[in-house]
Amino acid sequence: MKKKIFLIAMFFGFVFNSNGQTKIDTLTNEKIIQLTKIGLQPSVIVNKIKKSKNIFDVSTDALIKLTENGVATEVINEMMFVDSEIQNIVANYKDPKDPLSMREAGIYYLDTKDTIKPIKKIDATVVAGSKSGGGSFEGIGSSSSSSSLSGGKSLTQINDSLYVFYFYFEKNNKPGASNWFFATAASPKEFCLIELDASRNDRSFKTGKSSSVGGFGGGSVGIPEKDKVPFVYTEIADGIYKVTFNQTLMPGEYCFLYAGKAPSMFSNDKVFDFGINFVSKKGKSSGRFPPGFGGSGPPNPFKRK
Repeated sequence: MKKKIFLIAMFFGFVFNSNGQTKIDTLTNEKIIQLTKIGLQPSVIVNKIKKSKNIFDVSTDALIKLTENGVATEVINEMMFVDSEIQNIVANYKDPKDPLSMREAGIYYLDTKDTIKPIKKIDATVVAGSKSGGGSFEGIGSSSSSSSLSGGKSLTQINDSLYVFYFYFEKNNKPGASNWFFATAASPKEFCLIELDASRNDRSFKTGKSSSVGGFGGGSVGIPEKDKVPFVYTEIADGIYKVTFNQTLMPGEYCFLYAGKAPSMFSNDKVFDFGINFVSKKGKSSGRFPPGFGGSGPPNPFKRK
């Protein structure tokens, strides 16, 4: 672990080289050949590699040249090991400010108020329960089913009017329980966004309905189309999608929900919930309810009727 931290520091240039501070050399293939020719023992050269910044060429032609110049096998192996670690660090480096930098699979949102880590993950929440309501009288009536989440508000509250979401998908034939959504789905098109009916203790959404007249009826399972909030998405890089909206989301509680059928080994009992909670210039919340519901302003275009 200490060696990896050292390599990261070396790669990104945190070296001391002036004002009397310790100078750390940069080793190249040519310098390794020079150290070999002056008669240094391989163990000494290996120690020097571990304590230096290294820029090695370990291509086939370079390895042939190193061998022809008498560089010991253990030195060459150390050069290859160091180069491999540096390449892994570069490949896995994630710029916390760049949405094009691949992240762990999931849904994220952009917080422009955070200048250090503006791209934040939305954690999944397990559906707490389900229920059905309604009924029929003398063969006439309707009923509906719904699912609920614990708590009147999501732990993720977005206080930024410039909200943007990012979906990160992965190519994984053997996903686990925590990431199968983003290995099974190919794009945000397989998800839907719904506004939740929030109360003091929970948030709920409809999952089906049925009706009957004179003993005849029908029903449907799934999120009603009228409850879905439309969004648009653009693929900005391989496996990375930017999600935006043509109309402003009003303050309230929402969740992204995988709309497809869950694979047989998994259950579709999680949603990615968040709250839109704008803060005014005076620092006071504009309230959970949208304008038109106890306040002034236009009615919420997405409010279910």
